[in-house]
Amino acid sequence: MPFVKRDTMGRIVSLHGTADEASEQLSSDHPEVERFLAQSTHPAPDAYKRALAESDQDIARVTEDLIHLLVNKNLILFTDLPPVVQKKLLDRERLRSHLQQREDNFLDDSELL
Repeated sequence: MPFVKRDTMGRIVSLHGTADEASEQLSSDHPEVERFLAQSTHPAPDAYKRALAESDQDIARVTEDLIHLLVNKNLILFTDLPPVVQKKLLDRERLRSHLQQREDNFLDDSELL
């Protein structure tokens, strides 16, 4: 039987296995406990938005890699892409190259071997 902690409105905000942080104990099948658990297992709409944004970043990288693969296999020409797409891909490539150089050069310019 879990111990429950409530907010000032009387809603359950957390469940505990011991009475260290909460003194009220309810059965596991108590309707309030079941409702709290049901709400806890379904992410809030903001969590879905964050997951979708992270997925967008992943898809952008996949798309970029796919375009590079198609160009390298001569299945499409880079110049066949719309100019705005070419610019965005080149900008990303420059940024990634710059970042890679910074990671490869772990000594700052003032340090000598």
